[in-house]
Amino acid sequence: MTFPFFIRPARIDDREAVDGLFERSYPELLPKDYDSETLDAALPLITRAQPALLTSGTYFLAECVATDEVVGAGGWTDFSPVRGAGDARQAHVRHVATRADWVRRGVAKALVDVILASAEAYGIKRLSCMSTYTARSFYREMGFAERGEVELSLAPGVHFPAVQMQMAFPE
Repeated sequence: MTFPFFIRPARIDDREAVDGLFERSYPELLPKDYDSETLDAALPLITRAQPALLTSGTYFLAECVATDEVVGAGGWTDFSPVRGAGDARQAHVRHVATRADWVRRGVAKALVDVILASAEAYGIKRLSCMSTYTARSFYREMGFAERGEVELSLAPGVHFPAVQMQMAFPE
């Protein structure tokens, strides 16, 4: 049975729920594309909500109507997740995840649609995304083009392979 969901902006008091989402999503979905050594190092870092995202106004949660549980999250920022300075018209898709038992129910698509509309409303012209290998085909379906594989440094000595992707809004 598929329950309906709604999307709303995240708040700082959503931190525990978002941590729970990441803790349920990534360990279940990523092992088909990443080895256990990579995941053992990365999961403690990527399964934590980032307070700056939760308070950004551009990070969103999908909640199940029937249970009020967070079943997806994602957003965008105008600052790069790799801490670099960038073009003022370019933004970055950030920390998108769907609970494993909610995959293929339209949650991620709805979140990305909200992300795209929000970014475009702010005058953003291009969005980049550091996708997991697991999500690369999803982002392709959403209109993102692959720019190449990269290795993200999550902490000293902790590296995570990803795919840099980008899309531009029509001028």
